Amino acid sequence: MPMERPYAARRALLHPLWLGSLALLALNDHVLKGAGILPGALTGKLSDFAGLVVAPALLAALLRLESRRSLFLAHLATGAVFAAIKLFPAAARAFEALTALTPFPWQITVDPTDLVALSALALAWRVLLPAMQRPLPERPLAQRTAVVFGSLACAATSEPVEPPPPCGPDFCGVTPTEAGALSLGNTTEGERLVRLRPLKDSVQVDCETLLADPESALSRELFAPAETWLLQPGRGLPLQNNDTAGCVAYLVDADGLSPTLLAWSSQAFPTQLVSTATNSDDRLMIPLSLDSNGKLSLGPHQVVFKAPALEDPPVAPGCAAPKETVGIEWSTPVPIGGPWIVESVISSPDDCHAIVLQNKSTMYVCVPGAAMPFKVGDSLMIDEQEILGGSYPEMDGEAPEGRTLILSSSTHTVVATRGNVLARYELTGTDAPLGEPTVESDLAEGCAGAHDECGSLLVPLELSLLGDHVPSITFLRAGKSIDLVDGYGTLHLVRAEAMPIRDTECPPYARSSRHYESVLVIPAGP
Repeated sequence: MPMERPYAARRALLHPLWLGSLALLALNDHVLKGAGILPGALTGKLSDFAGLVVAPALLAALLRLESRRSLFLAHLATGAVFAAIKLFPAAARAFEALTALTPFPWQITVDPTDLVALSALALAWRVLLPAMQRPLPERPLAQRTAVVFGSLACAATSEPVEPPPPCGPDFCGVTPTEAGALSLGNTTEGERLVRLRPLKDSVQVDCETLLADPESALSRELFAPAETWLLQPGRGLPLQNNDTAGCVAYLVDADGLSPTLLAWSSQAFPTQLVSTATNSDDRLMIPLSLDSNGKLSLGPHQVVFKAPALEDPPVAPGCAAPKETVGIEWSTPVPIGGPWIVESVISSPDDCHAIVLQNKSTMYVCVPGAAMPFKVGDSLMIDEQEILGGSYPEMDGEAPEGRTLILSSSTHTVVATRGNVLARYELTGTDAPLGEPTVESDLAEGCAGAHDECGSLLVPLELSLLGDHVPSITFLRAGKSIDLVDGYGTLHLVRAEAMPIRDTECPPYARSSRHYESVLVIPAGP
């Protein structure tokens, strides 16, 4: 049995079908398109058919593929990329951005009807694959020339955006559209490289807070790395809604354009068909234009805002959040159980206390000094719990989240809690005398908030307590305490902050929209 001759893709580059397709591709792209000789729809399809014959063999020759399996994968990859850019606007825009980095930027029209050209791959496989095995005389110069001209023809292939035909007595041209909420349109005479930064996937926002003052509510740290798009003159880039958040924000910049913020409600601008050409008077188009001074700018449009400042303005008096070093903390592992005898309590100026336990390792607890009632000789029972259930008004409708440390002696019980729940008698596992106080939590009046190092927006909260154990309605902010009556104890509020806009992957406590750190010191009954 004769040995099967190995494949060599370069042999197919001199086949009449490949050379004819290459000639058709070059003629169509550089002569017929836009000349009015043939309809635009036909010239677009001709390039697709010819390109899908030329591309797989050229790719195989450039990569020096020699096996039937690798040649099949080259055809499959060509078809997959072609289908993606014809079906999905995001893929088309990404491919345009990639080619923008080369001397031959592409413009792609998303058109599912172009998929009919995929039949050319079957023709190329059936005709050119056998040609790659034929014992032809080696013509290295001719083959290299074919590679060069094929690469140039494919690289320079483009689909220019033609303006819609004018309205006539029996018809009217259709403006090209794609799905989106708004469109960013290049109304200048030159192509523009535009960079878009969406919010990170890990960022959660309260839309009412964001849209009330987008410039102050957001920070630049909350935005993801930039996506780059090349906008040709007269072209519009569709901007997508966030399907879950209910509102959208992008940070936009370009060469000559300072960072600019876009923000809108997806209810005001739902996903719909938006124009991808700037020759229509459309409220959904955000113009990228040159101002009277020749400077690139965005707008005017109601969704255009100044970019968030690089640094927050000074915080209003009484609105500063506690320093990041202020809070409730305890060392782990926690010596659960007891009783453990206290040998000494050593307190530091920063309200952290070393509780030396007899025959146990030293435990460190950071709570206000007034919330550390234990002394030498006390017998301690220690427990730590995760808050998993219950419904508490200060959570603002979210699920409970947090941890509690409970230290009990014969004279006091200390309940230290951090999370979206306040320390309360109920967390000890016993019912409070009379019942629990009524707690309401609201944003501190007159406080706009500030951003932490992760970019999350922190707004101080003010608690109002009334009802059981509260002699009269009392308002409480971080750093303050209240003595409750009827043996309920003293509540120390260490931190109380709302985080309406936050990066949930950034520590230390951005998983919920509200965060409290508090200590309840309960005296032992008579």
